[in-house]
Amino acid sequence: MGARSVVLQALERTAVLLVWALVGWGALLVASALANGFTEGGGSAFSRLLPVRGASIWGWLGPLSVALVILAALAFAALALARRWQGETNPEP
Repeated sequence: MGARSVVLQALERTAVLLVWALVGWGALLVASALANGFTEGGGSAFSRLLPVRGASIWGWLGPLSVALVILAALAFAALALARRWQGETNPEP
């Protein structure tokens, strides 16, 4: 294994770790908005997830992480349904 492949592998692992960290942060933001939605209403709780006009990249990081949570949940559901559908069409003896 060459030095170039080791560096690329380290960069790939770092990128995956950062994406999953954003997914975790988005899950915390969604859970917080759901909890606050019971006390102050869903509209005001979820409106805080959106960035203000002219926000920097840090302001957009919250909505990006929430979108990643939604995409991860949809991918998980699709994989679970595909696995279940595959099990129904190919019964094991």
